[in-house]
Amino acid sequence: MLNTSKVEISFNDLLIRLGYLRAKTKISNSIVNSIEEILDLAQKIIRPKFVIAFENVKLKRNFVLFERGYRISSGDVIAFLKDCFKVYGVCVTIDGALGRKTEDFFKKNEPFNALVLDAAGSVAAEKMIGLANAQIKNHEEKNGNVLTKRYSPGYGNWLLKDNKDFLDWVGADRIGVKLNDFYQMEPEKSVSALIGVKSGHIK
Repeated sequence: MLNTSKVEISFNDLLIRLGYLRAKTKISNSIVNSIEEILDLAQKIIRPKFVIAFENVKLKRNFVLFERGYRISSGDVIAFLKDCFKVYGVCVTIDGALGRKTEDFFKKNEPFNALVLDAAGSVAAEKMIGLANAQIKNHEEKNGNVLTKRYSPGYGNWLLKDNKDFLDWVGADRIGVKLNDFYQMEPEKSVSALIGVKSGHIK
């Protein structure tokens, strides 16, 4: 398991997430100040964590067979992992404090603050999965390998409910991530993804 104590959320990335195009949208100083205050709050309460697992795989006709027995039965995942000999699983979370504070803002009838804070959490989760991806990429490129893009449960015919077994394989419980009865990850700002590895000699 890998932890990082801080993830930087840029003001511009937050504006984009909120739907503002700074070059085209005039934003008042009061709104800018409010967004900056919530951004500062988000940076203080976010507790980013991520976990990474990896394993060699074999692609069968109807499933992906992991070295230690885990299987993914999805034609789309099989196609996605074409020519891959290894996969990584990643799960990231920013923990639950931001979600609780967002709910608190809604209860206090402060929807603007709630929406900005929620957006900041989404940006942070995206930054986290990107950092994990970059770490894997750096390691594999040193060995002459290349990575696929990321692929998550719920895409194509990889069913959302299958995320449970995937999270178990990744070890997401070690960072406090689980699925609820609706197959949504908790804490809310959590992301899981599969990344394939293929030899750099394969074109």
